[in-house]
Amino acid sequence: MKAALLAAACAVALVGCGSTRGPDDWRSNHVDAKIGSVRLVHLTIEAPPMDQQQVGGNLPLYVTIFNDGDVEQVLDSVSTTEVQQVVYRDASGAVVQPLRVVVPARGQVSMQKGGGRSFLELQGVNRQLGATPIPVTFRFPRAGSVTVRVPVVPVSTPSPS
Repeated sequence: MKAALLAAACAVALVGCGSTRGPDDWRSNHVDAKIGSVRLVHLTIEAPPMDQQQVGGNLPLYVTIFNDGDVEQVLDSVSTTEVQQVVYRDASGAVVQPLRVVVPARGQVSMQKGGGRSFLELQGVNRQLGATPIPVTFRFPRAGSVTVRVPVVPVSTPSPS
């Protein structure tokens, strides 16, 4: 009887813990890439539908970076052969050069859509991307580099009135 009650209590506790986690929770189990103590999660590139994509345009790249280590990590380069360059935009939308995103020890940096957050931007897209994931390389001098196939998520654009 005691064992059954204990098992039920543990199951309820586990279900409750999982339900409070959001996309920026440092304990997130959804990992798109990992290198050393760095985890890249919830990676997406937003693009209009294929018939509205323009060569030479810019697209946002969203990611949350977790640092599980005891030493800060710095993202200092993001690249892909599909664009001319990748830039970092701060919360005001201004381009910050050179690209340098500090991820504190045991901390996180959310570069997700909304809330006046900073984000990465693909500039000068070389071709229509459709919905095909593209390889993007992230470089952290202390942890190393990792290439991730980032999904391209179609986003509806309002039709002109």
